[in-house]
Amino acid sequence: MLTDTKIAAIKPPVKGQVEHPDAKVTGLRLRAGAGGQKTWTLRKRVGAKTINRKLGTYPAMSLAKARTAALAMIEALEDTGSTETLDRTFKAAAEDWIEKKAKRKNKGWEKQERQLELHVYPAWSETRLRSIKRADVRALIEGLEGEVLPNRVLALVKTIFRYALSRDWIEASPAEAMEKPASETERDRTLDMDEVARVWNAAELLGYPYGPFVRLLLLTGQRRSEVANMRWDGLNLADAVWTFSADEAKGKRGQLVPLSPKASAIINGLPRFGPYVFSTTGETPISGFAKAKNRLDSYLAGQGDPIDDWRLHDLRRTAATHMVRLGVTEHLVGRVLNHAVQGVTGKVYALHSYAPEKRHALDLWAAAIEEMVVPN
Repeated sequence: MLTDTKIAAIKPPVKGQVEHPDAKVTGLRLRAGAGGQKTWTLRKRVGAKTINRKLGTYPAMSLAKARTAALAMIEALEDTGSTETLDRTFKAAAEDWIEKKAKRKNKGWEKQERQLELHVYPAWSETRLRSIKRADVRALIEGLEGEVLPNRVLALVKTIFRYALSRDWIEASPAEAMEKPASETERDRTLDMDEVARVWNAAELLGYPYGPFVRLLLLTGQRRSEVANMRWDGLNLADAVWTFSADEAKGKRGQLVPLSPKASAIINGLPRFGPYVFSTTGETPISGFAKAKNRLDSYLAGQGDPIDDWRLHDLRRTAATHMVRLGVTEHLVGRVLNHAVQGVTGKVYALHSYAPEKRHALDLWAAAIEEMVVPN
């Protein structure tokens, strides 16, 4: 019978895949691949057909959760011969709501679709609708930055769960009765250089993926969702450049980010086991930012006084503020941050990537950080 100890001790095969059956739940198997990934599958005979279903990956899905998922799927197969209800993902439910409800009644449906793409799908795209718990909703919302965004995303998620409930896809909404997480007022918090140094040093204790992720938030000044979704195929490490398309950016504006030597060194030292630079599964970008921030705060408190009232999104504002302090023009900082360009002239000149100027600004900022964190 599989146990957590036995699973942790399973070594990847030299080539191909090896399956390890679970004696407790018939049909449940752990598939170990040569690349090191461990995947839960269920193999069940239904009538004349043998059904194979992927349940999740280990360790993101624990042994206990895999058994629970397998038993629920077996019950559905025995009752109806289908797992359609169990298999429906959050993304499938959301897309159905957009097509049948939002597009017909809501003029702002494109903005809602964009919010889902940027802030919800990275965490729940392939997550089965019925497996999402109240704690998952809370973690998603608490991990969002800003004063307005968490409220908007919570309202959107509630609407989609209510739609799923009306379609009998779920028995209860995990988002119902959750209060708004924030008042909708703009923040102006920036970290001083001593605080920047403390966050930088404490980030090392987080390890991969969140430690280098926090450091790249500081070094690049890009949005948290954009750094979290950084892909290896968007990096040209030979030229020290990171690019991402309009579809990957909040404002639907593609961006070119020159990488300082310090940023390049961090990226070059990261493991590669999937399309995303920062991942815990090898298949999806990181999420769970609230938990990572709480861990970071505990490390900061252990090293001295806590840093008051700061959020991960403040690192972007901090980078912008200090670049201006270092002599970078506000116009150029706006280019680094990928802000919308105003006016006809600005939109014409937006065709110029400002790559050399942006590289100079980000190199200045990286040097200022290094001066604070590396003893002379």
